[in-house]
Amino acid sequence: MRLFRLLTVPFYIFMNMKKIIAALFSLAVATFAADVQILEPTGADFAPVGPTIVKSLLRAAVSQTGNTPVEDSSEIQLQTSIITMGGYYLIICEQVKGGKIVNSNKQKSVSLEDLDVAIEKAAVNALAERVVATNADLVDGAAAPAAAPAAPTEAAVSEPLPVNTSKVTIEVEEKPAENTMEKRPTHNYNGFGLGIALWHNYDYTADPDNEDDRSVDRDWSTSFMLHYAHIFEVSTSAAITMQANADMVFGKGWQIHGVFLIGGRYYIQSGAVSPYFGAGFGVGAQFDNHYAEVGEYIGLGLAGGVEAGVVFFRNSAIQLELGATWDALWDGFESFSRRFGAGSIYIAVNL
Repeated sequence: MRLFRLLTVPFYIFMNMKKIIAALFSLAVATFAADVQILEPTGADFAPVGPTIVKSLLRAAVSQTGNTPVEDSSEIQLQTSIITMGGYYLIICEQVKGGKIVNSNKQKSVSLEDLDVAIEKAAVNALAERVVATNADLVDGAAAPAAAPAAPTEAAVSEPLPVNTSKVTIEVEEKPAENTMEKRPTHNYNGFGLGIALWHNYDYTADPDNEDDRSVDRDWSTSFMLHYAHIFEVSTSAAITMQANADMVFGKGWQIHGVFLIGGRYYIQSGAVSPYFGAGFGVGAQFDNHYAEVGEYIGLGLAGGVEAGVVFFRNSAIQLELGATWDALWDGFESFSRRFGAGSIYIAVNL
C-alpha cells in the first residue's frame, strides 16, 4: 500500500500542475487588459440623444473585449464614424495607437433597430487585433515563461494591420439621384395642455331696417383654454406642427373661439431646455352671443397665429412645454373687416 501511494504522488502533482498552469494563464490574460479612450463619434446625430447612445454602446463593446473604457487620454483610442449611404448605415470603427490607425472594421445596418448590433460588432473587431497580438505568447493554453516585451519594430508601428472584413456583407444598391435628400427619422409628439385665454370680438353697427338687430362694441373676454398639438420634429432645430386651440367661457354670456393651424416652429437651441418660436395658418370658428344676427354671432373663416415658448426635457420621450399663442380669425372668406383675436398662455405635456 505504501508503494502504491508513492507511485501515485507524481500523478497528483501532475493534476495540480494543470490547475496552476490554468490559473497562471488567466492571470496573464487579465494583465493584458488596457485602457481604451472612446473618442466622440461622428455622424451620430440621427437622434437628439444619438451621440450618448452610441458612446454607451462603445463602452459596452470595449468592456466585452476585456479592456477598460475611459474618457481621459490613453495610448489606445477608439474612433467611430456612422455614415448614411442610401438606405443603410455604414459603421466604421478604428483602433488608434500612438496617433496611427492600427486596425479597423466596418459593419452595415439597414435600419436604426439593428444599429446597436452593428456598432458593437465593429468595435469588438477593431479591438480584437490588439488582443491577438498581445496574447501571441500564449500557446496551447499554457503560459510561456515571463520575458520582457520586445520593442516593436519601425515597420510594425508604421504599417497598419489589415482591415478585418470577414463579417461584412456589402450589397450593391442604386445610388440616389443628386437631387435626392437623405432621409432621417422623424420624432412625433402629441401635446395636451390647459391654460387661460383673452380674446376679443369686433365693432358692429346694427342694421337700421332690422328691429331685432343690435350694435356691438368690441368686447374682451377671459376664460380657460384647451390645447392640442401634433409635433413632427424633422430635425434637431425645426418641427412641423398641427395645433388646435379652443377658448371657452360660459355664464351670463357665452363665447367659444377655436382655431386649427398648420405651421412650424424653430428651436433656438437643441438642448434639454429648448426655447422656440413659430407660426401657422388655417381655419377657425367663433360663437359670440353679443350679436343678435346668426350671421354675426357665428363666425367661420381663415385664421393665422404666432407662438413662442420653452420645451423642457426635450431629449426625453416625455416633454413639458410652456407656451404662449396669439391668433386672428376673420369672419367670412371674402372680407377681412370682421376679425376676432385671441391670446393664450398654457402648459402642456408632449408624449
